[in-house]
Amino acid sequence: MSQSSVVLEETGSTNTLAATVREAMLAGDTTLSVLDSESGEWVTAPWREVHARAEQIAVQLLADSDLHEPLAVGLIGDPTVDLIAAIQGAWLAGVPVSILPGPIRGADESRWAETTYARFVSIGVGTVLGSGSQLDLLAKVDGQLRIARVAEFGMAADTTGFVARNVNANTVAVLQGTAGSTGDPKTAVLTASAVYSNAIELVSRLGLHRTRDTGFTWLPLYHDMGLMFLLAGMTTGISAYVVPNTAFAAAPFKWMQWLTETKATVTAAPNFAYDILGRYGKLLRDVDLSNLRVAISGGEPIDADAFDKFLEATAPFGFERSAAAPAYGMAESACAVTMPAVGEGAHYDEVTVTPPGGGEPIRRRYAILGKPLGGMQVRIVEPNVDVPVIDGRSVGHVEIRGTSMMRGYLGGPDLGAGEWFATGDLGYLVDDRLVICGRAKEVIIVAGRNLFPIEIERAAAEVAGVRRGGVVAMARGEGSSRPGLVILAEYKGADPEKARAEVNSEVASACGIMPADVIFVAADSVPRTTSGKIRRLETRQMVEDGAFEIIGQK
Repeated sequence: MSQSSVVLEETGSTNTLAATVREAMLAGDTTLSVLDSESGEWVTAPWREVHARAEQIAVQLLADSDLHEPLAVGLIGDPTVDLIAAIQGAWLAGVPVSILPGPIRGADESRWAETTYARFVSIGVGTVLGSGSQLDLLAKVDGQLRIARVAEFGMAADTTGFVARNVNANTVAVLQGTAGSTGDPKTAVLTASAVYSNAIELVSRLGLHRTRDTGFTWLPLYHDMGLMFLLAGMTTGISAYVVPNTAFAAAPFKWMQWLTETKATVTAAPNFAYDILGRYGKLLRDVDLSNLRVAISGGEPIDADAFDKFLEATAPFGFERSAAAPAYGMAESACAVTMPAVGEGAHYDEVTVTPPGGGEPIRRRYAILGKPLGGMQVRIVEPNVDVPVIDGRSVGHVEIRGTSMMRGYLGGPDLGAGEWFATGDLGYLVDDRLVICGRAKEVIIVAGRNLFPIEIERAAAEVAGVRRGGVVAMARGEGSSRPGLVILAEYKGADPEKARAEVNSEVASACGIMPADVIFVAADSVPRTTSGKIRRLETRQMVEDGAFEIIGQK
């Protein structure tokens, strides 16, 4: 059977998501540019050509299905023009896409390949497209998946007269892995309508327009924030620049150089990236950030002091404070839930916090994360755990619902119509804008007191030699010989005993509690997810099992 004569039963309504992306890609002369990690050169293609490749990939996918319901498409490896085209190719074929991460540094590559292969199979993937060593590793695993190089897939397909397969709005578009920082990772099932809604409302909130804006991202596409940032560009047809996240990790300061080079108007990153630039801002040279009108910070709790350091360090280079956009989102809602309006900038709520059960009041600044996007709702409900008392604020569990919500977790029950989803975060509202002040699932209970790990970890990270982002606060059980607060920290310094004393002092001063133990381990010892978040449950278990090699232990 020829690839041009594929026939499938057409049911449901027009494929709105794929149609919107198609219209944007074909509307003008804008381009997609992807950095080739090996050569260091940009590979640029007009969005029109990207869509042409997407049609070829879609035709091949439908031909391979041989009149059966086509299976989901898996993507792996560094971003390329072809890989990005494959996202739209999957939607033109009416099937979901799932993007999984490669092996982290130090991982057993064969084990990664077997695990990743099995995960693709378990979520319904039939074809995996990609490039480089990651694809080669998957190709060595025995199984029924079709493993193909994305640059070659569908190149011979005849797209004459091709029309996107019709699917209804409830057809699954993305199988999105969740972070898994506090437990086993799950897969959020996102329908075409949910993905479309989040993208369109994000575009609306940011005021993106093809004739004005240029996007830049180094966020990994397997992360909801990276995928949705790219999709916001795809649905508007703005010129976009994409860099592999490994290139950023190798040289974080190149982010500012890339923004200068591309004259980007919109970018996004987690808090830690802004933190790095703020801490070492004196190293900035010869950059021009005056074109940026939106810089989103999301994906993890925002440290007000660290973000302010970034703003101070970049102001001399043209970065306007009004461009900052501290936001809130999660994979379960496609990505974005709340975000400031363009030009609103970074604002904080400075409050007095009294720990549960009493203690000395402490002044805190929490980032104000904007109002909900169109179609989304946020509410604060009565907490079922003790929470800090914040003067003039009603702290509770954050729940969300709306048009961007997932259908449910793969293999689990669907969310009911209008059902509120418990995020696990604690927060409150200020003028209808969301503020996050902790996480209920990560509350530490020590001697009857509820403590937030993030506050303790930030205090400990102020000590020289302690690696910011490599600190984990936990409670040691009452049955232990030394019950109380335990701090595990990645440390690189010459005097661990002095540093331990300083950690004790910082935590006692900032959080009103003295740690029972401070454990120093080598850099990169703390287990993390592929997106860089600490695996807290695994870390706690390793501490209990004595699995860490402790620095300076007597």
